[in-house]
Amino acid sequence: MKFKQILFATALLTGLLAIPAAQASAADSSTDPDATLPSYPTAKQWANIKKGYPDIWSKINYYKTSRPVSVTIKFSDMNDTKTVHQKVVRIPKGTTVIGKKFKMNWSKTNVKSYFQFEFDTLSYALLKPALSKNFAAPRQWTTVGAKKMASINKYFVKVHRPAYMPAYSSGDLNKFPGDKVKFSPWNASTDQVRITPDGYVEFTKINSGQDSYRLFNLMPVSAAKIHKVRVKNNTRYLYYSHHIKGVGDRQVAKTGSTKYRLAVKNLHKPFTMFDGDQGDFIMSKYQLGNTVYYTQSGGYSA
Repeated sequence: MKFKQILFATALLTGLLAIPAAQASAADSSTDPDATLPSYPTAKQWANIKKGYPDIWSKINYYKTSRPVSVTIKFSDMNDTKTVHQKVVRIPKGTTVIGKKFKMNWSKTNVKSYFQFEFDTLSYALLKPALSKNFAAPRQWTTVGAKKMASINKYFVKVHRPAYMPAYSSGDLNKFPGDKVKFSPWNASTDQVRITPDGYVEFTKINSGQDSYRLFNLMPVSAAKIHKVRVKNNTRYLYYSHHIKGVGDRQVAKTGSTKYRLAVKNLHKPFTMFDGDQGDFIMSKYQLGNTVYYTQSGGYSA
């Protein structure tokens, strides 16, 4: 069975998060109107938040491909906002991805089913064959469709969260600027470590002064495939074969696929950030090596 490739303009995706065609610079927190200080609710305040909003934690859905899937992606350009690069990316059988399944009623007789990839979680290893240096993040959803959900289910099988992935997070962690520094909950302003669902650790430096699609290069500064995971208490130990530049890993063996280890410690110090409307984002703190990072773990809205 062949998938029909669907690349939606975001305005057509009723009920899904809309992505604007362009955004202003988001990396300079000093001029970002959405920048705010992190807030730490008391235990009583957390209890009230959880009581009033029972679904505050992010629901991340993991799927494993049961057969190869070819996906058409429209990449932006790093230098020209009007240029689009359309490429086909092949996702091998047995790859773990983050996404969602849904149906669209185009008419009474035209109902189709789709699987939408969370593009920001696709590893460089998957994208590499299709990328050029001037490619930037896409502005449209990356989606495949079929007439029936049964066909989608044949390709994407729901699985549990991999042991190397942080809970309630898509795996993107940014350096924590500090409690006394304003920053935006919407757009990052610091360097990023990504743990991808297919098992890679990537480090990417921020492109200061760029719009949200160009904040990070699709090609990381350094990356490594995770070969072993060990979980002890609130720390995940990720093992791989070589040092990742920019990340506080340590050498634990002389040779082999588990020569280096990165400790990812959940500090269990969540904080909230005003979303600019009537709610808050919930962020979790993690320590990677000796550096504190944060990741979005949920949110709630009045």
